[in-house]
Amino acid sequence: SYIEMEKTFKIYVYKEGEPPLVHDGPSRSIYSTEGRFIHEMDKGNRFVTNDPEEAHAFFLPFSIVKMVHFIFIRQRRDAKPIKRFVADYIDVISKKYGYWERNRGADHFMVSCHDW
Repeated sequence: SYIEMEKTFKIYVYKEGEPPLVHDGPSRSIYSTEGRFIHEMDKGNRFVTNDPEEAHAFFLPFSIVKMVHFIFIRQRRDAKPIKRFVADYIDVISKKYGYWERNRGADHFMVSCHDW
């Protein structure tokens, strides 16, 4: 039931990465939902666990908005740097932890609020 899920559901937030691309997001723009969610997960709440063994889901705390701002090549409309960053991030966590491999990432998620 939903009530039971609220009591038991746990999310592990990966600690790897540094701002501005990871553990940071916009907080004062039309994309602020992304930043607010990242902040809420990083500061912890009743759904967040520090023990990945308890987790039902795993949060990838990178910001697409920040990636677009810092590494997207607008002149060429080249998204390869973003794809490379995400692939590298997944490579790091999958080698450090075994959780990505369990379900090929099916229990991992990210948040993205953009209009393109």
